[in-house]
Amino acid sequence: MKVKKIAALAVGAAMIGATMGFASAQPTVPNIPKDFFVNADGTPAVKIVVGSTAAAMDVASAADIAVALGSLLYTQEQVDIQGDYVKIKAEYPPETLDSWTIYAYNASTIRNQTAWATKYSELPGDYWWNGAPLGYNMTYNDWKGWFTVTTQIKDKDKIGDEQLVDWDITFSNIQLKSKDPSNWDKTRPPKDADLVITPGNVTVFVDYVLYNFTVTKSEKTRDAYPEWGVPAAYENVTSWYIGDANDGTGGTIYKEGVKAGETFTVFGQSYYVLSVGNDTFTAGYDKPTEWYQVGQPQAIEGTDWIVTVLDISIIDQRALAVVKNAVTGQESDQIILEKDNPVDVFGDGAVILTLKDTFVGIDGHLIASIDAQVDVKDWKSGDTITYDGKKWKMTIHTDGTYIKNVTLTNLDKLEGNPVDVFGTYDLKYRFEMKPLNEKAVNYDINGDGEIEDKDFVVAYAYLCLKEKEGTVDEVELEVGDSVLDTDYVVSEIHATADQITLKPVTEPITVMDYEVSMENPGANLILVGGPVANSLTKWLVEQNISQVDWYNSPGEIEYIQDALGGYDVVIVAGATRNETKVAAEALMEYLAGL
Repeated sequence: MKVKKIAALAVGAAMIGATMGFASAQPTVPNIPKDFFVNADGTPAVKIVVGSTAAAMDVASAADIAVALGSLLYTQEQVDIQGDYVKIKAEYPPETLDSWTIYAYNASTIRNQTAWATKYSELPGDYWWNGAPLGYNMTYNDWKGWFTVTTQIKDKDKIGDEQLVDWDITFSNIQLKSKDPSNWDKTRPPKDADLVITPGNVTVFVDYVLYNFTVTKSEKTRDAYPEWGVPAAYENVTSWYIGDANDGTGGTIYKEGVKAGETFTVFGQSYYVLSVGNDTFTAGYDKPTEWYQVGQPQAIEGTDWIVTVLDISIIDQRALAVVKNAVTGQESDQIILEKDNPVDVFGDGAVILTLKDTFVGIDGHLIASIDAQVDVKDWKSGDTITYDGKKWKMTIHTDGTYIKNVTLTNLDKLEGNPVDVFGTYDLKYRFEMKPLNEKAVNYDINGDGEIEDKDFVVAYAYLCLKEKEGTVDEVELEVGDSVLDTDYVVSEIHATADQITLKPVTEPITVMDYEVSMENPGANLILVGGPVANSLTKWLVEQNISQVDWYNSPGEIEYIQDALGGYDVVIVAGATRNETKVAAEALMEYLAGL
């Protein structure tokens, strides 16, 4: 009696485990080759077998495996394709806009040959640049007080749509700040240093008076044919370019400056000029023309202002509108816009609207095209603008009708190596020293009458203004196009691509265990469920072909080669249906990675 009770308790415990067992960590999947699952032609090489007495959860696991297997059912081949165009590109490294040698100690500058330096500590302190082509005779303190150089960056600002305005940049009074101050006595150049530019020592002159410069050159228009007595023919060909007063001489006025009603840029920021005074102007930020449909609120680009057109008269070229700030809630009264007549909506320059046109859209809706200027204000010399996070003082020069030029001066201290200039360029300091052995060249370098076995040195310090990033030029070429400046043309455009062909399943791959012939299953098999649920698993266990203790398994995957009729078998099972599910999920993840 006791034995029967103990046995009953054991069975009960087993049943509890079968229904309430906890899934363990995901099992390790053995190395199962891809051709176990799929044939070379993309069709399935495997069947999924579920026991006829299996629980619904086993059936669900088999279905999940079938779905995961579907991602492998395709073929892939490389095919030749013909393209519409080919894109070629050239990458150029960052360009050096300008450079200055600020210290030079070499054979062309040295003044005492017999005292030629042999190491850094012997470099003299009076070889700093004085501004002349070969003038290197200043001390560091003299140099930093004198140093002033000007360079130009072409085509940085605009008048209207024409980007023709240059930046003439001046750097002054640059100081060096050694990164090892204990080893620098401010004589010879520091080996490594930051640049320090105090406020007021970077100026950018932006000239809006532009000239039409002409260049005339003699060009051959006909080759000579001596045997016929025909001489070569030449004629003067005149070309022209636009620039400011620094770009040439003898030009004729192309643009006298910027006047009211025109748009121009300062440091890339666009201003619409309303009036020009005595070294002052009134302007706002000019926004692109927008189309407004009646009853459809629309934001002015880059602002919090919302414009709603309430009504449009095509005949009278008028529009009725209101303007509201989406953040502050400030709202205008209804305003009437008439064609080409600017309206200051709030009377303070915050928003100025100009109706440009009214028309009927293709969908029958009434539409008004409206220009907008925002934050209109009076600008005078001494006002501050911000560019790339740095503040600049603006000095304005006008003649009462035209804005002639604007000078911008840094208000922030600039420090570092490199120093960031306008967010696009780097101003860098570099020092280099090179040794040369006198015996190696067999020459009396220092002129003391003998060739010595010692290293003499030359040394240089530089400043250079360089682009932060290089440029990339891309060109799209079609069949028939010339290949840049060569005699080649694009005759054909070919490329290869991987062509994926999906292989849909045309017959069931999930079967019951009693449907499988153990002598000739006809495919590799994935057996879902242990010996209790799947008769094929049970047979493999009884024949000692399966080596896993499935009755106590936390969920495992067993790969058995040549298991049934010459075909391979994978068993996906565990002691409980939950643990079988865990094993099935591990196999699904494995399939996803194939």
